[in-house]
Amino acid sequence: HARLGNMIPLDRLQPALQSAWLPLALLLLALSTVFVFGGDRGHFYRCCVHNWISSEHLTVAANISPEHGFQRFTLRFIDEGGDVRYEPYNRFPIGGYLSMKLATLPFGGSPSAQITAARILMLLFFTAAALLAYLSLCRLASNRWIALTATLLAFSSYYLLYYNDMTANEGMPDLFVVMLTFHGMVVFVQEGRFRQLLIKTCIALLFGWHVFALLLPFVIIGLASGILRARSADASSTSVMSSRVIASTLLRSRYLLLGIVALAFGLSVLTFNFTMEYVALDGETPLTELPSFKSMLRRTEVGPVIQSDLGATIAWSPFLEGQFRKILQVFVPYALPESLKGILHRWDVVLGVVLSLASLVGSMFVRPRILFATLASFGFFWALPVRTSTHVHEFEAIYYIGLPLVFFTIVLLLAKRLTNRDGIIATASIIALLLFTVSSFQMGRVGHDAETAQAARAAEQELLVIRELTAGEFIISQISNAHFFAWWDAAHAMDYYLNSVPINYAHIPAVEGGFVVMRQRVYIDALLTPQHQHFFLYDRAGMEAWYAAAYRSVAASQPLAREEFNLYLDQNQLYYLKEPCVLADTRTRFFLHVTPEDIDNLPDDRRRHGFNNLDFEFLDHGMLFGNKCLVRFVLPQYAISKINTGRIGDPWNIMHYFHPPKLFLESQSIASNEPATRSEFDLYLRQGQAHYVKEPCSRADTQARFFLHVIPEDLDDLPDDRRQHGFDNLDFDFSMRGVLFDGKCVASVGLPQYAIARITTGQYDGAGRIWVAEIDLDASE
Repeated sequence: HARLGNMIPLDRLQPALQSAWLPLALLLLALSTVFVFGGDRGHFYRCCVHNWISSEHLTVAANISPEHGFQRFTLRFIDEGGDVRYEPYNRFPIGGYLSMKLATLPFGGSPSAQITAARILMLLFFTAAALLAYLSLCRLASNRWIALTATLLAFSSYYLLYYNDMTANEGMPDLFVVMLTFHGMVVFVQEGRFRQLLIKTCIALLFGWHVFALLLPFVIIGLASGILRARSADASSTSVMSSRVIASTLLRSRYLLLGIVALAFGLSVLTFNFTMEYVALDGETPLTELPSFKSMLRRTEVGPVIQSDLGATIAWSPFLEGQFRKILQVFVPYALPESLKGILHRWDVVLGVVLSLASLVGSMFVRPRILFATLASFGFFWALPVRTSTHVHEFEAIYYIGLPLVFFTIVLLLAKRLTNRDGIIATASIIALLLFTVSSFQMGRVGHDAETAQAARAAEQELLVIRELTAGEFIISQISNAHFFAWWDAAHAMDYYLNSVPINYAHIPAVEGGFVVMRQRVYIDALLTPQHQHFFLYDRAGMEAWYAAAYRSVAASQPLAREEFNLYLDQNQLYYLKEPCVLADTRTRFFLHVTPEDIDNLPDDRRRHGFNNLDFEFLDHGMLFGNKCLVRFVLPQYAISKINTGRIGDPWNIMHYFHPPKLFLESQSIASNEPATRSEFDLYLRQGQAHYVKEPCSRADTQARFFLHVIPEDLDDLPDDRRQHGFDNLDFDFSMRGVLFDGKCVASVGLPQYAIARITTGQYDGAGRIWVAEIDLDASE
């Protein structure tokens, strides 16, 4: 350090180090990079949770208007009676949505400009949150450079930078008001300004609920500290007197008053939300059935847990492991070398626990303890009660921001006390500045794919054309339903772009008129946008007439197979037909595996599988009209030897062979010999192959999994990981190794090359083994 001091004349830097404005200027300069490096923000270009929530919340904000009574909803639709209905979304306070509405209002004619404006607004909230964190730490650390360094390091992590432009009420706007409230707490503790804390708390509750996680530890610690001080000052040793002192302390406590005011104000906001939702649903829905109320139950586990992929609570062990992994990522600047991040992530759970404990324990040794402890712990006060799916709500890791803010502040305070040199802190500030800037630059490049961006622009223009052509009439969307479809992972993109049009997802109301939007291009007179590439608009009446004509033609022919959906083939067109059919039947996915006669006709990445995977959603190729469901799928042009199809999740599938498969022909010569054993399936051993044959046979005989255990004469012939078991495991599914043709089942599995002493095989299901066959072999065999 002495050598460094000789090389760098720190005494000349003292004026700069003592500047009141330079740290703030550097912070603003660093934060400005998130605006510079963001790139094209006019489209839903990110991935997964970011786009899903951005499109959902921006849709809610776009729909707020006097025309709809300032209702918050994700889409409008037409009910069976032809009336317009809303899908309300009132889970959060209205403040964030109003701010997005005001920011996007001047750009009403351009959705792209609205998306850009909304994302810039989120970055402004991000910047304001960082500034408030800096101002709070300036007061707590009494050192602007320490505050600058801790703020930049804490705000340079993956979660903070990746989600800083996510257009969500529960993202940056909520983080901003949390930091606003914490700043109010700092001013209150240091200067006793209680009124401004109440005002900031009420403002925060107009934006989101996360502030309650900050208020809870603050109120609890404040009340506990007040009671302890009162009891230590009480000269009486009687329990009655102590109880009176405690009661008097509570009644006079401003912490208790803060909690009461926050709870009352929050309940009034929640009541307003429930009322708006109740009105949107025509005043006929009980409180417990309101979407917002059910969401609250699901998030807090009050009442029955609602299991779903989007919000199911998870077991404590994987939940906590996931939280500590997130915490480590909140501590690690995104710009660290990948090799270093890789080393850290090997110990992610352990490091997350250590850093959390260090922050929480360390907060008890710096003053004022109540503020450091509140800042360090509030993330847990939100995450632990909610405990929802770690994937869907991963962005909520931003609320662990208090942990790195406390940790870095304490470390820097300790470093300054031990060295008593400002140069150490100045050096740390420069490093933090560089880490934040590089992290911002790197994160700005994530998700920017030129081809995707070009497709997004083209799709946006097509949706704007569709909105103009429909002129306010309703649309039947065959793209998918509102909540589970991801267009570039933006589940509500269609709701947003077509927010002036009532949209019905896979639902045909009993009213005349309307349009249909599909991803499938069908060249019929009903196609109104033949020049489009992504979304195709059809006249509803013409589309239904086309499907009805196709139905009459298909239903008059003989099906390939009769199942839940009957299967028909007309040249290279495959039809699935169900009658009668209901709306629930349209919310399904089909698997379709096509095996060509010539494997070279397959794409390169499919040749090793031997078939083309053409799985699809019903809504991509089908339509519900009347009480009929009809799917039309155009098959590839090459010669096909086999089709295997069915509905994913259902116990049925259809195999259709265009000519006898090779395995079936081979089985005719195999069956002329005596089998090695006779059972449910006769087993033949020939030329290193085990052949399973059953006749007569039905598809039900092939559903259970086959087990095949091979014991060698010499256990050293087994793979290393199988020697402890004493046999080779060659279990298989019939669909991968066999064929069903003309009422005969044949499967073939290659046996190992070593000398085999014994074979045990059969089928099993969840209840155990269905049948078992054992074959003893000698060396000659």
